[in-house]
Amino acid sequence: MSAAAVIIDVMPEHRWSPPIHPDPPEDQPLGIDAPPAPERVSGYPAVWVQVDFTRSGPQRCPGFVEQADLDTVYVQLVHMGFVHHVWLPRDRVAKRSLKAQGRR
Repeated sequence: MSAAAVIIDVMPEHRWSPPIHPDPPEDQPLGIDAPPAPERVSGYPAVWVQVDFTRSGPQRCPGFVEQADLDTVYVQLVHMGFVHHVWLPRDRVAKRSLKAQGRR
């Protein structure tokens, strides 16, 4: 038995678990109201998002479009370790390209 296995068996209260965010983040994105009939977007296009947050102000974050309308988009983004979903005007979103996955 390895030394790590012996230590883990002796200290079961110290097992690893993923981080938990019990409280909602204090820094929330500011968006707009949802349109009446948005459409799902296929492929979740990658975008850069200009979004204002309640505490940290304007931020440029990478995100993915989930739904869209003529003037608005519904994006998923991660800020400070929290996933956010927010409706934004289309002019606050710019396309971004992802690098091709290749062999390393």
